[in-house]
Amino acid sequence: MLAAEYHAMAAIEQQHWWYRSLHDRVTLRLAREARRLGRPLDVLDAGCGTGGLLLALRDRSFIASCQGCDRDPLALAYCRERGLPVEAASVNELNCLAQRYDAVLSIDVLYHRAVDPARALAGMAGLLRPGGLLVLNVAAMPCLQRRHDDRVMGARRFLPQPLRQLVEAAGLGIEELGYWNSWLTPLLLVQVWAERLGRAQPELGGPAASDLHPPPGWINALLLRLLRWEARISNHLPLPFGSSLLLQARHCGFS
Repeated sequence: MLAAEYHAMAAIEQQHWWYRSLHDRVTLRLAREARRLGRPLDVLDAGCGTGGLLLALRDRSFIASCQGCDRDPLALAYCRERGLPVEAASVNELNCLAQRYDAVLSIDVLYHRAVDPARALAGMAGLLRPGGLLVLNVAAMPCLQRRHDDRVMGARRFLPQPLRQLVEAAGLGIEELGYWNSWLTPLLLVQVWAERLGRAQPELGGPAASDLHPPPGWINALLLRLLRWEARISNHLPLPFGSSLLLQARHCGFS
């Protein structure tokens, strides 16, 4: 990923409406798993980036330990600057990690062009304790591919059935799979169409310019509230589309 994207991500991921909504969704599922087991969890964030999710989990009572791994030196430097426990490891080579975990997280990693999704998922499954949990988020809907994906080296967006097949091939049983950020997807489609219409024009800011910018505070709060309403509604009414897919799967051994 371009260095500009890591710098932008580190600057905004604790406040930005999209990251906060994603962290809420992951946190909810981990808290639920800790209640099921009756104890705090050992968690790995595989492909942790600059550590925003690790920060969100660090002081939670239902987390016993939370570690990360990433292959990018800049991402690891941000994590270590924040005092987060991380190792240098590619998600394509997770067999180099010795510990086993109650939960493994994979947040917007599988669509990266340097990642082999099948190999990464096999490695994640191998790091789970029997009955352990995988929580995975991916960019969805190939029709939404746009310049932002190019900047973060996103090579693929997923649809539910191909993602299901990949996860099941890794020996994991899927418990939950659904779209989110549905209500804002039409705006993303408009952005895609506008970019395609203006593709002949040079991109402002050059190739290293990030489009990750914090919106004004009131817009940020409004969008976060909108996605929290969406999360409550999706518990009762599955969403037919969205810019992301969230998946929960379980190691097929016994817990």
